[in-house]
This record gives sequence, structure tokens and C-alpha cells, in this order.
Amino acid sequence: MPRIHFWLCILLIPVQAHAQSYVPGKIYLDSNGFVEFIPGDLPIVISAPHGGYLEPSNIPDRNCAGCVYLRDSYTQELSREIREYFFLRTGCYPHLVTNLLHRKKFDANRDIVAAADGNPVVEASWYAYHEFLDSAKAMVIRDFGRGIFFDMHGHAHSIQRLELGYALTKSELQQPDSVLNTPVLVKESTIQRLEGDNFNKFDHATLLRGDSSFGNLIHRRGFPAVPSASIPFPLNNEPYFNGGYNTRRHGSLDSGSIDGIQIECNQSVRFDSLVRKGFADSLVSAMIEFIDVHYDKMIDPGFCRITALLSKERKIKPSIWPNPFMEELYTDLQVEGLKACFYDLRGRLEKCSSVQNQTINAQDLPPGNYLLLVSELGRPIWSGIVIRE
Repeated sequence: MPRIHFWLCILLIPVQAHAQSYVPGKIYLDSNGFVEFIPGDLPIVISAPHGGYLEPSNIPDRNCAGCVYLRDSYTQELSREIREYFFLRTGCYPHLVTNLLHRKKFDANRDIVAAADGNPVVEASWYAYHEFLDSAKAMVIRDFGRGIFFDMHGHAHSIQRLELGYALTKSELQQPDSVLNTPVLVKESTIQRLEGDNFNKFDHATLLRGDSSFGNLIHRRGFPAVPSASIPFPLNNEPYFNGGYNTRRHGSLDSGSIDGIQIECNQSVRFDSLVRKGFADSLVSAMIEFIDVHYDKMIDPGFCRITALLSKERKIKPSIWPNPFMEELYTDLQVEGLKACFYDLRGRLEKCSSVQNQTINAQDLPPGNYLLLVSELGRPIWSGIVIRE
């Protein structure tokens, strides 16, 4: 049986997307039920805009000049597998936002005009999609200071390789490194923040197609990618997607703390379920290495595994309430010698106290999200995310 994160209570919570406290692992839906948001606890945001299946008859198909209606097959499944492989490797999850509608109804990688074709229901889901992404980014910035956004797509081009989009055109990528490193092209890039602030002080061209570029890291794992050290740019006669609306909007193109990369996946890594799982595993490995090298080890598997101690079936399934809370939490655990410790979401211990009369005191904690770990004689027996208002 696959492991399930201990706080992954599968709760479908219809919401109007707006600024609010989101609990990692819960499933939130927009008011139409067409957009899904599963908050995570890593500095990574995953978006799956074109893999939806729903085709409600009350929503007409889009009919706009230049519109694309084909679904990116298996990109929803791939994105969910990426999420699970992050947990298997680290004990933590990325944030995941998924469009559940078929692309013929809603294109979640376009501006609102092309995305919804004037349908007010779809327009509401368009706003929800990007508000969920904005909320995920805000959580990343709050907990880590910065992070990275991956927009997942699929292409049908004959060349079986990944196409990585940074909002730079084919002709721009064909330029020598000296040109790619000019302020003009750096300003056009969705990894602009990373170029100005990376651990090894690599320049823009090195981040795009050097030995430790994201393309090269996945290429070394057996999945050809452009740009990379092996394939530094697409040729004039070769197709290439350079990044769409989402990557431009949610990456660091116009400054900001979240970098962005569009990943266009070839059919050979998506259509076969076993190959897709192996690809997802390798992709996660490359993502972790990319973050470790350039963002100075922002992912702490040790802390994440603290949060996963109770991922297996437990005999003790207590209630902890209220959540969110003000000054105290209560539990139905009737066990002597319990200790409750609060950690911030980067793994720093904030407070420990004894559980007295089934009450957990948290009066001196500042507002925020915390991992609460309840233990008995040093043995963890319950943990989960709680919110101090």
C-alpha cells in the first residue's frame, strides 16, 4: 500500500479562492468544483493546467481564434505522481494546483479572454486557479523566503525530449553565453531572481544550460532536455515551447521571489504508466538537486521525515482541537506524561510543554502555521499542522 502523509485527510472543501489559511494536505476546490488546490510544505509549486477530464454539458466549448483544445494527456497523473515521489524522497509535499476541466472548456495557461471565452463560470474558475497559485506562492515565501514554480505540460512534437521554457525565444537561446548574460535577456527570463541570487553565483547562461542547469540534471538521468549542456538550444527547424502565460505570470520575470520553469513533456515519458512513474521519480530527483545546488539546500529531508513519522496506520488516532486556535489546544488523549512540541515549517523548534489535563498551552507562540508533535516518553504518537491565529 502506498504511504499516505499523516495529515492527508482527504477533505473536499469547496471554497471561494481568497486569502485564507490553508492546511497542508487538505484538498480545496473552487466554488465550481473545477480547480483543485492541495497545499504542501516545500518551497515548490506545481501547476497542471491542461490535464483535466471534466466536460460539463452546461459549459460550451471555447471557440476563439488560435485556441488549442487538445488535452495534455496524462499531465494531471504525472503531476500527482511527482507530488507523491516528493513525499517518498523527502517526507514532504510540494503545493499542487490542478485544472480539472477539459482544455476545450477552460485553458488555465492563457489570459482570461482566451482561457474562458467569455463564459462567466469559467472566468470564476480562472480567477480561482491563479488565486490558488498566488496563495501557494505566499505560503512558500512566508515559510522559506523564496521558491520555484513548475508548470507541467505535454507536447506532441516528433523529437522525444523535454522542452524547458524560461520565456526566452528560440533565437534568444541560440545566442552565445555573453549575450544571454546581458541585462536585457536576464530581465526577460522567468528565473531572473535566481540569476541575481544563487548559491554558487552562476551566471544566467550557466543556469539555463550549464552542467548544473535543470535541463542537464534531468538529461543526465536519461531524459533528453533542451536547453541543457548536451542540447544548448533548439535549431531553427525544430519545434520548441518557450513558456506560456503561467510561467510568465508566476515566475520571476517581473521580479518577485518565485522562479518559474515550464516543463513540456514528450509523449514517450507520459503515455506508459510504468515509464511515467520512473520519469516522475527522476524528475523529482533532478528538482531536489537543482534546489540543493542553487538555493543552498532549502529542502531538509531530516525535518520532513519528522513530519512523516506517523505516515503508517496508527493505533492512536486522537482529536486535537480547535484548529485554527488562539491560546490553547485540547486533546482527547488520556495518557500520562505527554509532551507537545511546536516547530515552524522549516523545522526550528519554537516551544515544548507538558500536556496538562488534556490541554496544550501555546500562549506565547506568534501567529502562524506550526507542526505539532505530541510524544510519550520520547516516542512520537501524533503529529500534524496547526494554525495559531
